Amino acid sequence: MKRHSIKFKFFVAISAVALVFIGVLLLLNLFFYDDYYLMTRKTELRDTYQTITKSYDGDLETTASTLDALESKSAIRFALVDRSGSLLYASFFSFDQDRKTTPNFPPNDDFSGPPFTGGLPDFGDQRMRGAAIVFAVLSSTDLSAVSPNKLLTVSLHGNEQYLCLVGELDDHYLIAYMPYAYIEQNSTFNLLFLLIAGGCALVICLFCGYVISRAFTKPLIQMGTVANSMARFDFSKKYEGGESDEIGQLGDSLNRLSAYLEQAIGELQQSNTQLAQEIREKERIDNMRREFIVNVSHELKTPIALIQGYAEGLTAGVADDPEDRKFYCDTIADEADHMNKLVMQLLSLSKLELGAEQTYLEDVDLHALCDEAVRKTAVLCESRGLSVGYANTALTVHTDSGLLEQVLMNYLSNAIRYTRDGGHIELSAVETETGVRLSVFNEGDGLPEEELDKIWEKFYRTDRARTREAGGTGIGLSLVRAIADTLHGCCGACNAPGGIEFWFEIPAGIASTENL
Repeated sequence: MKRHSIKFKFFVAISAVALVFIGVLLLLNLFFYDDYYLMTRKTELRDTYQTITKSYDGDLETTASTLDALESKSAIRFALVDRSGSLLYASFFSFDQDRKTTPNFPPNDDFSGPPFTGGLPDFGDQRMRGAAIVFAVLSSTDLSAVSPNKLLTVSLHGNEQYLCLVGELDDHYLIAYMPYAYIEQNSTFNLLFLLIAGGCALVICLFCGYVISRAFTKPLIQMGTVANSMARFDFSKKYEGGESDEIGQLGDSLNRLSAYLEQAIGELQQSNTQLAQEIREKERIDNMRREFIVNVSHELKTPIALIQGYAEGLTAGVADDPEDRKFYCDTIADEADHMNKLVMQLLSLSKLELGAEQTYLEDVDLHALCDEAVRKTAVLCESRGLSVGYANTALTVHTDSGLLEQVLMNYLSNAIRYTRDGGHIELSAVETETGVRLSVFNEGDGLPEEELDKIWEKFYRTDRARTREAGGTGIGLSLVRAIADTLHGCCGACNAPGGIEFWFEIPAGIASTENL
């Protein structure tokens, strides 16, 4: 179904009203104008007669002047006849003309016959047409019952009609008449003028309707555009009409509604985003909690089982030999130490992740730090024939020495654990654009690129079977990442030629270097 714009509907409505109005005017003129105009002419004849009778003072010259003045202002013509049939005044004769040319009508008694319907008497002059009209009026009127309220119509030659009034003026008869042709011409002229005026008015109304419809619908169209933008959650468009009427108030209300919706939806979106983040964080924490429980259970299951088994063996007297008892006791102590180490690392990691770990910043000599770490792990390195180098670590940094030592010991322990026998480990420190980077390189096989980001997760191990021979708790690198976050630094790992390198960077805001 075709839909028209409100501008078109408004224009059509205004045009229809204009057409109906002009049509009603034409119909009224067509069916009622003639009757109305005839009624006004009759009223005019009666009013004129009353005016003449009131001003009549018996002086024919004065009366003739009055009649001349009235004739000059209207289409009414007058004749004054005495009771003997002598024409005293007529619009077609001068009052002071030769009385010999003035026609004499039959005496009063001869006017009682039937209405005049025959031809005009030959008065010998065109000016006598008026006399013929007067004669026809007198022939058609019962002069014994003359009344100014009684109007009559006379016809000449069957096609000329006049509206006439006969009244008494003292001892004279006053005849006032008006041609029907004048009335009809006036009606025709009025209809023609009304048609022309109606056409012009219609054109003007159509133009005004277009202008008005455009002026009235423009704000509504603009409001519709703003509303459509709001429906698409685009609140950048505003109504800019600036009117002070109801339409302007509606536009201002629409602008306020847009602002309120934008604010409310913005807050709602922000709340939804925050809620979504909270949900994701909760899911992440729940997943971490479940994973943590599973991993801790897995890590503790083996040492607990060993401790329980060896303790039951000692209780049952299985190991009677002192050497066997010592083996049982050593195994129990090793597993307990492993459990204690795991628990302590978990506690440290939790404190770091919760931000409860207090840091103490001081100047740390990286060369001395590396020397102490190598000394602590010398026994493990000698047992496997590993060599450790740290020649280019002559730098000093301002950081927490305890946390930095944990990082270095974790890196060095992992390097010793995964370096093949007789391999080499290299410690180094270099200045970068953002701080100081401490690195530990060990010879051996590198890691697949997809695992380089996963090794920082809790309990993640590169050995899929999670064998205990590989050692470690799976917490060390997670602890390093937590320390990096605490010290506002960063950490990472990358495959290098002949092995793999782990690095830890202290930002320049904390680090202060000095060549030794």
